[in-house]
Amino acid sequence: MTAPVGAEALPDPGQRSFATQVSLIARLLRKRFDERARAMALAEGEALTQAQWRALASIYLHPGWTQKEMAEKLEIGPVAIGQTLDRLEALQWVERRADPGDRRVKRLYATEAAQPVVARLGLLADREDHYAGISLAPEKMQMLTTLLDEVIDSLSKPA
Repeated sequence: MTAPVGAEALPDPGQRSFATQVSLIARLLRKRFDERARAMALAEGEALTQAQWRALASIYLHPGWTQKEMAEKLEIGPVAIGQTLDRLEALQWVERRADPGDRRVKRLYATEAAQPVVARLGLLADREDHYAGISLAPEKMQMLTTLLDEVIDSLSKPA
């Protein structure tokens, strides 16, 4: 049986490794979120890109990060993150401020103008989180979350 046109081929559920499952879940969540975030129009009807919403959310959650720190955390190249930040700065959603201890370093901060967009992104994230777990009973979702936290803790420890 062939997949419908445009459908992605997914590995057979019985043959997926744990790492494949986690990677697939992350990709599907990011794809769904990105589809909804793109519907958030910017100036001139331009769509909010995945790079833009990821950068804006990260700056909001981690005020004072440097451009280098952000590129490393988001696993984005320095040129691409620079272009994304330039666009967010042009929209007046992000500002670069000189570091008081090192004038060569610029720190990143979300502006007041970004607050409505960040709030909408938060609502989208909450909705997607809810949708992802809606097929599971609350106690199963709690168990899954607990187990995943254990895996995260284990993998966070030095090898």
